[in-house]
Amino acid sequence: MRQTNTNYVSANRILARLINKKPSKVDRFLQFGISFLGVAVTHEEGHRSILTDLEIGSVSQPFSIFNGAAYVKGVTDQTLIDLRDNNLNDYIRLHTAGLESDYAILTRTETLLAFEEDNFKNLGIDYLTRKASMIGYYLTNLIPALFSEMEEEENELERDIVGHDIYGAIKNLYRPNEEFYRYTNFDDLTEEEKKFTRKVGWLSILNLINPMLLGKNNFKFNENLKVNAGLGYTMAPFGGYLDENFWFNYKNRYKIHFYLRQFHNKDNMFWGMGIKLFNHSLFVDKIILNSELHYWNQPENLDFFISNSTSGVGGALDLGYKILNETENESKLYLNLGLSHKTQGFLPEYTSLDKQTMFNLGFSLAW
Repeated sequence: MRQTNTNYVSANRILARLINKKPSKVDRFLQFGISFLGVAVTHEEGHRSILTDLEIGSVSQPFSIFNGAAYVKGVTDQTLIDLRDNNLNDYIRLHTAGLESDYAILTRTETLLAFEEDNFKNLGIDYLTRKASMIGYYLTNLIPALFSEMEEEENELERDIVGHDIYGAIKNLYRPNEEFYRYTNFDDLTEEEKKFTRKVGWLSILNLINPMLLGKNNFKFNENLKVNAGLGYTMAPFGGYLDENFWFNYKNRYKIHFYLRQFHNKDNMFWGMGIKLFNHSLFVDKIILNSELHYWNQPENLDFFISNSTSGVGGALDLGYKILNETENESKLYLNLGLSHKTQGFLPEYTSLDKQTMFNLGFSLAW
């Protein structure tokens, strides 16, 4: 998921810049079309990435959205039953991972805008399209008529893995031991479950509290400091989480994203926080450093009902070494080497809920 989100944001920025080099009346429609398809691709890849991490084969079919709904398919009922019965946390996350991916890409975009790494002309249409798509999905909880009921296909390999992400997640959080079926509709939920879906729907509206929606990337406090802030909400494998995001740009050199996070399950709240250093230049721009550190309290065993909590930490370090600099067009090519680690628990964009250490090697282009 993390890799897909990174690549999508980069590819979309490149396409937007190319489109905006020669303005025309169809530019915005073209950008919207790319973003609309991009949302379908990354949302479904968010779902599929959980299966990939669990070594379960599947097929992403995002463009079936033109027939009514985007799918990840090719998984048998018995495979999903075994996952639910033996690993409920990952089964619930299989439902919420698409929205998790949408939310993570929005946060990446907000970071780029707050630090003036790109402008609203290039990123605005994709940002607004994805924000509207995510909130619109959550609003089906408040207005169920926005989502037409789904009927399962006869061939199990042609069925989407989860159906409606939110209804399915909530039904299985409350009643994981009932007879298995994939497509949960609003009328299948109990009154208590419907109440929880409405809670999630109302919380999703907090995603609208961000000055960037009005094109305001940041606020200038003085000659050295620019800041911005915003709220965000999406679901997690045990409920959901609310973020208070803060971006600080000091002298255009120290770019820091700090967040406070409140996780919740059915009735309880748990706290977390994190800090990220963004594109910090070292040794006369020869090396670019990105680093992050996260701390959290989450419900024990990621349980939906429990009040006991456990703590966890995660972090990442990425170094980019400049190997090519084209001064004429101000483009730079970096060789990137990274290391990340997390303890057991849920950390957005990290597909495994277990303890995990990862290395990455690649290239990046600053253009």
